[in-house]
Amino acid sequence: AEELRDLFPHRQFYCIDEASILSTSFDQLLDENPAPLTEPQPGVDEGWLIIPTAAVDGVPKGALLSQRNVLASAAVHLHHFGRDAIKGHLLALPIFHVMGLTSAWATFIGGGKNVVLKQFDDKEAVRLIDAEQLTYFGSFPPILERVLDSAKETGSVLKSLQVVYGLEGPQNIKRLQEVTNAVFWTGFGQAETTAFVTASPASERLGASGQSTLINSVAIVNELDEQVPTGEEGEIIVRGENIFLEYWNMPEATAYAQRNSWHHTGDIGRLDDDGFLWYVKRKAEKELIKTGGENVYPGEVESVLLIHAEIKDCCVIGVPDKTWGEAVKAVCVLKKGSKLSEKEVSEYVGGQIAGFKKPRKVEFVEKLPR
Repeated sequence: AEELRDLFPHRQFYCIDEASILSTSFDQLLDENPAPLTEPQPGVDEGWLIIPTAAVDGVPKGALLSQRNVLASAAVHLHHFGRDAIKGHLLALPIFHVMGLTSAWATFIGGGKNVVLKQFDDKEAVRLIDAEQLTYFGSFPPILERVLDSAKETGSVLKSLQVVYGLEGPQNIKRLQEVTNAVFWTGFGQAETTAFVTASPASERLGASGQSTLINSVAIVNELDEQVPTGEEGEIIVRGENIFLEYWNMPEATAYAQRNSWHHTGDIGRLDDDGFLWYVKRKAEKELIKTGGENVYPGEVESVLLIHAEIKDCCVIGVPDKTWGEAVKAVCVLKKGSKLSEKEVSEYVGGQIAGFKKPRKVEFVEKLPR
């Protein structure tokens, strides 16, 4: 509390449990304001929570989700994985991520337990899976690879594990199948779709992103929003009970993304004869770096770099990375006389915004092409 007071000296602090010399207790606050508190009762189709996103066009927004959206996606977990498979959930993904959020809700609804990792630790993950007999968890690179490495070191075969869901490379999926009896489920989704709109065991069609879930329809359209023949590439559009309500305070962006009663994802893909979705690439105008399952928007990192006193110009891009899928790379032009190092640039960004957004690679150049 003292550290927070120092960081935010002009803010009022309230303690929920007991009084403090640094803050006002919640009970005291109620005593000083005798008017009864009205508990909000949002309807199932009203705005319930906001998830940060820029999945469609690379511009940061807040996707407003309803309770129905989250419950519908939780139902997808129960339907596809089975109630027995989700009775013990290792919550390795953050709950500000829609996959972590919906899987946690699915576990509660199915009568299971969520065991939360305070921060990801592969050795602790293996220990908890074995000790608590956990049955499933979510994975984006490098979670699964590190769990399998730690399991190998300790001699664990992760006997209780039944399902791992998320996005992974074929090598790690193959390792999972060789070491455990678990099935790896993959799919396609965004914050706007409250997690997966397609899902299938990866082994059914390696490289594909699954088939439509029981609550979703998926189609592929051209630039005129006309559906294209099976096998042709185009923008992936989706609809269903898990599609977000709107972008917070951005009606024009909402109308554009949800035109013609379909959500337009900003991603290019194709459907095969069996209805499997194959992800191809992002649309050209969609600037986005996908690292370890999280979205990083180049403009946000660039704006942080440009307020540094020794950086004259910069450009942030995504580059292939074996561990993270993509890594953030900053190309910087330093001001005359600067001796900034790559490490200093990376640590500076990590000190200003979330750590996963800091550049893992930094390159210094004399000039950027403009």
